[in-house]
Amino acid sequence: MDKVEPGLMTPFDELVTTPELQMIKLLIPYAPVSERRVLAGMVKFIELRETFRLFRTHGGLQAQTIPEDSPHSLVDMLNSFRPYLKPREASMLDMIMNIREMMSVMEMMQTSQENAEGNSSTFDPMELLTGMLAPEQQEMFRMYSDMFLQTSDSAEKGDETDGQRMDEQSGNEEYRSGKAGPDTDGG
Repeated sequence: MDKVEPGLMTPFDELVTTPELQMIKLLIPYAPVSERRVLAGMVKFIELRETFRLFRTHGGLQAQTIPEDSPHSLVDMLNSFRPYLKPREASMLDMIMNIREMMSVMEMMQTSQENAEGNSSTFDPMELLTGMLAPEQQEMFRMYSDMFLQTSDSAEKGDETDGQRMDEQSGNEEYRSGKAGPDTDGG
């Protein structure tokens, strides 16, 4: 039987959980069934109390490693998840990060070639790269490419909604009934 290693504690958990509280958590499965709920509730109450104390005394989570005023990139955020992932999830994250890095290299290559030629070129490094992948990898590459392009586009635009208000009705007549007022068919 494989030994299950405990997961890492997040920096936030380290701030609100004492070693004694961790010991109580470890004892919960060994406690009588009638007392497990009380112990679990007590642990969560103590963690909640420590969380409130932390915010009251420190004015926030400035004690953690990331300053409030620094910009947080998608790459930094994904890298912070890595220690808490299972091996399969970590390898998937690595693949996503590698694809993102390859995309940025391809974009730099294309930009430098366009600058050197003075006009738009017919060479597309993305096509070259996708031609080297298996069909299922090509589909995954396109999906992640679109995802990262949308992320960078929304960051540049400030998450605009193309000038549309989010509380307006759809301009598409297909989704409108054309009727106003109460529901007359009893639904």
